[in-house]
Amino acid sequence: MFNFLPMRTRSRVLLAPQTTEEGAEAYAAPSAGVNAINIRAIVKMANAADLVLSLKYADDAAGAHAAEYPSNVDIYENGVRQTAAKAHTIDDAEGDFIVDFCIDPATIPDGKYVGLSYLDSNEANLITALIIEDVAYRPTVS
Repeated sequence: MFNFLPMRTRSRVLLAPQTTEEGAEAYAAPSAGVNAINIRAIVKMANAADLVLSLKYADDAAGAHAAEYPSNVDIYENGVRQTAAKAHTIDDAEGDFIVDFCIDPATIPDGKYVGLSYLDSNEANLITALIIEDVAYRPTVS
C-alpha cells in the first residue's frame, strides 16, 4: 500500500534549483512505454519580472536543434487550469508557483527529448523543474 507512488511514477530533476537571471533549458528522454508525462516547474518569485516558461523538444539532452513543442498541452498554475498552450507566463507576480505541463507522450516526435526552457527574468526569482512520468503497467483491451 505504501509503495504505490514509487511503483507508478518515475521522477527526475530536469532543472536543478537556480536563479532566473539568465535563461536556461533542459531536456530528458521519455521512458519507454510511459503513459503520461508531467513537467513541473516550482518557482519562487521574489521580483515581479515576468517569467516565460516554454515546452520544447530537442534531439538530445543538451538541447541540440531545440524547437517549439508541436502541440498545445494542458497547463495548470497552482492547480488552476490555464488555456492549453506551448508556453506559460507568470505575469508580474510575487510568491510561490507550481506550473504543470501535462504531456501526452504520443505528441512527442519520435526519438526526441522533451524539455523546458525559460527566458531571462530576475536574479531574485528561483526555479527548479522535474519530469514526472506515469510508468504504471496498463493492460491493453483486447
